[in-house]
Amino acid sequence: MPKRITYLQARTDKNLDVFRAHWSTTHADIARELPGVSAYRQNHVLESSLEPKIDRPYLVDGIVELWFADEGVVQAGFASEVADKLIIDEPEFLSGLTGGPVTAGSAQTRWPYKLWLLARWNLAAEPDPCAVERWTRQQFEQYDGALGWGVNVLVPGAELLRRSALLSEAQIPEVAVAIGFSEEVLAREAVRGVELHLDSAPEALTTIHVYLAEELVII
Repeated sequence: MPKRITYLQARTDKNLDVFRAHWSTTHADIARELPGVSAYRQNHVLESSLEPKIDRPYLVDGIVELWFADEGVVQAGFASEVADKLIIDEPEFLSGLTGGPVTAGSAQTRWPYKLWLLARWNLAAEPDPCAVERWTRQQFEQYDGALGWGVNVLVPGAELLRRSALLSEAQIPEVAVAIGFSEEVLAREAVRGVELHLDSAPEALTTIHVYLAEELVII
């Protein structure tokens, strides 16, 4: 099932509560009508943790997950009148937006809170999605209250989603790992302890940044 992930940066002249409220109501109401979308999750970032070696995080206040019924409807959805309405509305609450197609599984059942681990491929090693999946499963099995996990890999060479009216990241995450939790306290504990596990992360990953997010199911 085709999937797109988009990373959002909130407007810097408004507080995050305004960003979250607009995204989850006005913008979500428009997005519900986007043709061909079979599932839509909003991930509102609550907390972030930076890998000690990295001095610049990804600029992410929200993560969009969109699943489409099939590849044939993806472009139709982005070329629709609804997509035009979304583009007009974006500057009302965003300063930046960058996204792209990823390889991933079908939409999961609701994960109220998620640990997100965003990374890029290490140029000194071969990309290894299988190793990332094995490592993610190992982490998942260590967490109490974890509901499930998923690995999203940016399609190599794919055209990225950008907006002329908004800022865009020069390099977005190429790997996005998500582990779902039933309760916020369990997800926060996982985020606080994740640095203890980074030494065991696959050598294919670099520029690792960890987020705690609350998930909203829009579709």
